[in-house]
Amino acid sequence: MLQQVFIFCIFALILSGCHVSSKVALNGGGGRNAYNISVQQTSKEEMLLNLVRLRYTDIPYFLDVSSVTTQFTYQAKGAALFPIPGFTRLNPAELGGELSWQNQPTLQYTPLDGQAFAIQMLRPIDLRALQQLIFTGWDIDRVFKVIIQSLDNIPNATQASSPTPSYVPKYKKFQDVIDLLRVFQTDGQLQIGVGIKQNGQEYNLAGDAIPNTMQISFPSGRPESDKLAELFSEVRKNKGRYILNMNLGYDEAAEIGIMTRSLIGCMYFLSLGVNVPKKDIENGCVFSTKHPDGTMFDWRDILDGILDIKYSKDRPSCAFSSVKYRDHWYYITDCDVESKRTFVLLMQLYNLQSGETKATGPLLSIPLG
Repeated sequence: MLQQVFIFCIFALILSGCHVSSKVALNGGGGRNAYNISVQQTSKEEMLLNLVRLRYTDIPYFLDVSSVTTQFTYQAKGAALFPIPGFTRLNPAELGGELSWQNQPTLQYTPLDGQAFAIQMLRPIDLRALQQLIFTGWDIDRVFKVIIQSLDNIPNATQASSPTPSYVPKYKKFQDVIDLLRVFQTDGQLQIGVGIKQNGQEYNLAGDAIPNTMQISFPSGRPESDKLAELFSEVRKNKGRYILNMNLGYDEAAEIGIMTRSLIGCMYFLSLGVNVPKKDIENGCVFSTKHPDGTMFDWRDILDGILDIKYSKDRPSCAFSSVKYRDHWYYITDCDVESKRTFVLLMQLYNLQSGETKATGPLLSIPLG
């Protein structure tokens, strides 16, 4: 009887090698969540790395994780390792067991480059995306600072949409505008709409039509209302509200209504929030913006409360995201909520702008054992 029990155990052990439970495959260090976390973390690091590259006037580069496949192997077999009680010396038998579990993932990377991707990066942010971000609760001062480079002919550091400018940009009036807009947004009194206007006629926004006008409306009868109305060039008053209508780009009088940045323009702008070692500025590795008197302009005047990327010689112990570049670690601290919010906004814009880009280069497959 005892011999039969041991023989049954041997067969059960061997047969179990052809099945991997879903719980084993999906959980643990090789499960679904592990890959999810790893891909998310490396996506943040890639974006952070590209911001640092732009600060150093380097070339950004993206690799898309196009697919993640994995193969689970679970093996069990019997082996002669120790004697089984009940057998004689003339009829010896030994029993042993061996278990092995293997997870072998294969990652495929798609280089994002070529004409199609370049066009996506250089295409101005759609006004619908701007509107939806505000509707979903994003604070208007953050969204407008990052995305808009000119509003009602009021510049928002326009030159910062390209490599670091050599002279101090104009931005103070724009900051006054968005500070007041934020007041009305907080009170739930701000309205923003987009539409299509062609040959003086307004059309309904439907299908894939691209809006080319934006309307901003806020209540009158408040000190903040009159102050904001004075900052805008052409506002009209109707039923207790101020209304500002703006065309996308330039109008017939060569005045800018509203002009949005491209994705790469947003990245160039935010790259100015990267703090760099003083020696890199002195050596000319990083370009600096200067006042007419030769003193250095501090971009934190514009990016304060928007993005602050620090650096250190050693790897930071508590970072939302960190990456090594030129012998230094660049990172966003985990307790810097404002910078984290802006970084999440940038990642959303990246997904909106580049999500439809098709692979233009070869797939790089990396098997990992």
